[in-house]
This record gives sequence, C-alpha cells and structure tokens, in this order.
Amino acid sequence: MRTRSIRTFHRALSAAVALAFAASVAGCGIAGPAAPANAVRLDSPAAEQPAAEVPAREAVQLTAKPVETDAGPVPPPAGVPAPAWGAMLRFEELRQDSGRPLAEATSDPDCSLPGPGCIWARGAETIVWSAASGTRALRTEVFTRWQALGRSQLGWPTSSEYRFGGDYRTDFQKGSLMYVPRLGRVMAFDPGVDTSAVVIGDSQAGKDTWVGKGLASLGFKPVILGAGGTGYTRGNGTVDSYPEALEGEEWLLPWGKPALVILQGGGNDAYGPSNQAIRHNAIQLIREIRRTYPGSRIVVVGVIGSGNGRRAEIDDLLGRVAAEQQLEFLSVKDWWTRYSLSSKLDDGMHLGKAGHDAAAPVFARELKALLERPRP
Repeated sequence: MRTRSIRTFHRALSAAVALAFAASVAGCGIAGPAAPANAVRLDSPAAEQPAAEVPAREAVQLTAKPVETDAGPVPPPAGVPAPAWGAMLRFEELRQDSGRPLAEATSDPDCSLPGPGCIWARGAETIVWSAASGTRALRTEVFTRWQALGRSQLGWPTSSEYRFGGDYRTDFQKGSLMYVPRLGRVMAFDPGVDTSAVVIGDSQAGKDTWVGKGLASLGFKPVILGAGGTGYTRGNGTVDSYPEALEGEEWLLPWGKPALVILQGGGNDAYGPSNQAIRHNAIQLIREIRRTYPGSRIVVVGVIGSGNGRRAEIDDLLGRVAAEQQLEFLSVKDWWTRYSLSSKLDDGMHLGKAGHDAAAPVFARELKALLERPRP
C-alpha cells in the first residue's frame, strides 16, 4: 500500500474538509434505532464506548474533487472505487473530529466484496462501506461473526456500534448483533427473547422433535442450538461438545433473558465417556449457562430410553448433577416403554415422525407440571 500517502493524509486530516467522490453515495451512515442478532482488549476505545454513528447533521454533499493534503492530492489506491475511498476518508475525518480517531491503517481497503463493498481494518474496528448502506465501523468481534455468518444472512451493516441495554448493538439489513463485554461474546438480538426457550441438546432436540414441538405447544418459541451426534462430552466432527461449543461461540445465542433454558441429552455420551467426564462437562456447561443467562429458568432434561442400560445410567447421573446444582430435572429415561414409543423408533434409537408426534404432548404435560412448581 502507499503508506506514505495515507500517513501524510492522517497528518493533514483536519485540513481535508472537502472530500469527494460521487454525490450519489452517502458515506456518513444513518442513526441507529433508539430502542429495542480476534481478541480486543476491554480497555480499547472500541470497548470503552460505541463506535457511534456519524451524526445525521454531518451528512454533507460530496463533490468530485480529490482529497487535498499538504502533499497534494490523495487518489484512491488501486482497486478502490472513488466513491468508496471518499466515503471512508470522510468517515475517518468525522471520527477524528468527534475525539475518537480510528486506529492507523496498515493496509489498503479490500474492495473485492460483491455488492459492491469494501472493508478496511483499523485496529480494534473494521470500516465497512457498501453502495447499499454507506460507511459503518464494526468492532472486530462483530465483524468476524458477520463474516462467518455470511452477508446473505444479515446483509450489510446499517449502523455502527451503539450502546443498548448496557451492552453494544450493531444493526444490519436483516437483523442485529450484540457484543456483551462481561461475557466477551457476540450474541443475536431477538426482540422476542422473553418468550423463547433456548435448547442445548442432541438430535432429540430439533424444531420438529418431541422437544421442539412440546415447547411450542406450551407457547415457547424454541431456539434450538444443539446438533445431532453431540453431547456433554461428544462432538460430531463439526460441532464440539456442549460446553466446548458454547465457550467457543459455535452457536449464536440470543441476547437478553430467555423465559427458559433446556439442557437436553446426552444419549451420545452413552458410548465411551466415564461418569466422571460427563459430570465434569455437565457442571461446566451449567456454570457457563448461568453466567450467560443469570435470570433465566434452567431445566435439565435427561436421556430418553427404555429405562435400562447406559442411557438410563446417564439419566440418573444428570439427575444427581441437577440436584447438586439446584436445578430442576425432568427424567425421561423410560419413556420408550412407559408411553409405548418403542414401536415408533425408526432405527432402534431415534423416533420417527409418528413417535415425535406422540412424545411431544407427553413432554409438554410433564414440563408444564414441573414449571408450575416453585423454583428450587
């Protein structure tokens, strides 16, 4: 990159009032909603305060003049469209004027994003410009999550970061992401979180299973975060074990206070791991869930089965762990036989559609009775 030119621009930034490149592109951004989806040090400027939107009053008309500094014009670097370059430099100037300057750039903007769009790493933040929504500044953690989710899922950012409910929110065309400093975690903003039941589980816990259907029948909105083949100690090759997946941010948890958190499973722990390993990981998961959702009701649901064998042993083990941790526990270890579900197993282990349809009202009834009792 032409480091000398950009550094010269930084030295003369206060004198570069007229920026320019396409009157049709606004580089200032719009104000974020006023009310309620790489490690950075928490003492960095991006963590102390939001990378706030450039105020609407600063939305000046851009001209076609090149940026002028004491060293002369600063044309766009190769591959950077003039409208994008002008908008990003204008954003940089306004951040400088607000007393929260961006970190020094170490490379040119990358404008290979379809859209068109550009990204420009600036220390603990990344500038994102698009022809669709202008220029925004994203905290590195939020930018990384946005990239991982794919732009087709959230679209372009429509705000820079701003304070929201004690944490930091960034809005996109199709949703919002939250950064929670006390957790060091990016979460999804969900306006209906107070009616949600967040479920961590295995293949028994999908939206169309007895767990998902049972919760929906009780009026909860299931947010399923589990994956088939996983458990307290087991990963499936793509998703790690429950505590590892949570701590590694393999799931995008909803921000706020869900009405209920369900920890379901794990039948997959029946194949190999010791009781000690299962107990250790279950306690690890419970501690992290409590830290994440300190005000939510947490219910541990055991391992569905015939009432004997290793699956029943793990159900009993989880019941003891739940009691030690002062959590509510729902045993399901003998439901295949107690509720005549064995004939509805597709492969001797997993219920088919008829089995899930039959088990869902049983789960709803048993869970409802548990929830109507006082919390421990």
